[in-house]
Amino acid sequence: MFKGKSLFQMMPTVDDAKARPFADLQEKLDAIQDNGMTALDIRTILFHKMLDLHCVPKNHFLRNSDTPDRLDDPSIKTKLNELGFYRHGNHPIH
Repeated sequence: MFKGKSLFQMMPTVDDAKARPFADLQEKLDAIQDNGMTALDIRTILFHKMLDLHCVPKNHFLRNSDTPDRLDDPSIKTKLNELGFYRHGNHPIH
């Protein structure tokens, strides 16, 4: 069916006209992974970015805790709020 072509190298077909930024992001993520960063490393970085958005200090114990298995788990936000950390305003994501 797809002789000689990896399914992971094919670009998905998307009907949404705004899909190009997501395809660009996927290409960048693929390049990062091709350079040796694992999906677990990326998840850890995203977790710390979430802590940044909630203004958690760099020396807080949450920064030393294990990265949660699911970053979309609502209990993470609940825990942050219970500890007094809230997402303030629309900070630009770097």
